[in-house]
Amino acid sequence: MRCYETCVIAHPEMSENDSEALLGKLQEYVTTHSGTVLKTEKWGKKKLHYTIKKQQKGNYFFLCFMGNQQILNDIDHALRFNENILRYQTLKVDSAAALAGEGTAPAAEKPEEKNQSAGQELDSPPAEEQ
Repeated sequence: MRCYETCVIAHPEMSENDSEALLGKLQEYVTTHSGTVLKTEKWGKKKLHYTIKKQQKGNYFFLCFMGNQQILNDIDHALRFNENILRYQTLKVDSAAALAGEGTAPAAEKPEEKNQSAGQELDSPPAEEQ
């Protein structure tokens, strides 16, 4: 079994009951085909960078699961023909990273290290050539 992450952008006017039903249906697709749901998250309503289907905002949902191709086909079919879904994307991820909870975002540099390296460059006098 492989590990996948699915991010869904739903219509901003979607009710709380509809969003719960959507997440429940996605989890049901995973479990009926002997997959396991690792993580589900609601990221809430956010402003879109560009208009999608005449909408400026969208509700974001995240699902991380272990599964097979049949699960991907069912999820794709369910999301493609749902009018409340603006966009979605499923990515295959390294299972060790998903189990560790690291996600797909790269680690950011610590602010102290960044300030120290910048400060060293400014404090040191320029080298003179002879």
